[in-house]
Amino acid sequence: MAGCGRGAGAGCRQCPPDTFSSAAGLRGCTLCRKCEGRFRYLKECSSKSDAECTCKEGYRCSGDGCSRCDPSCGVGQENTGSGCQTCRYGTFNDQPNGSCKNWTKCSANQVLEPGTAAKDVICKHASDNPTLVTTLPTTSPAIPFSITVPGEDLQMDIIRISLTVAGLLCIVFLLPSCVCFGIWQKKKLHAVFKKMHTTPEQSIQEDDACSCRFPEEEQGDGPL
Repeated sequence: MAGCGRGAGAGCRQCPPDTFSSAAGLRGCTLCRKCEGRFRYLKECSSKSDAECTCKEGYRCSGDGCSRCDPSCGVGQENTGSGCQTCRYGTFNDQPNGSCKNWTKCSANQVLEPGTAAKDVICKHASDNPTLVTTLPTTSPAIPFSITVPGEDLQMDIIRISLTVAGLLCIVFLLPSCVCFGIWQKKKLHAVFKKMHTTPEQSIQEDDACSCRFPEEEQGDGPL
């Protein structure tokens, strides 16, 4: 009814089609809302109430009273205003029509499962590392002990050390022998070269210098 109140009766008229009046005493009718395009009717318009709209499949309502239909983005996407886009590297969205969030940052070498556009990174925890878990004895009060067996790396270290020691011993014993042999060889070559460059005259003079002569007065051919 338009321009009517209680008891007015004769002066009132029905709102025309596609209009409504939601309260008594109003002087006019209001046009009904049209649910077109991305919208569909959730409730038809009547003379006393406006129409209610919702969004078609693939879209979702936003704004007051579903005033806007935005694309319905799935997991791993977000609405950027121009449509749904996949979360960029380093972000994820695990809820429909949600927004992308940054991956969780793990400390070095602590990534258990890498992240995706739809899933966050999963980090390792202390309980996930068997080397950090200490198992206490429950049935025996004896103190546990372990025997360390030399591994392949230790054996290789022992072999390398043995070879190094053997090499040092060879150097210690062979070096003096080599020095003595060099000195002896040098003296021998010096004697050979000296003999090769000695002339016969020098050899005779040396023989004369080394020969012994008796004085003439001691010889038996002198005067009596």
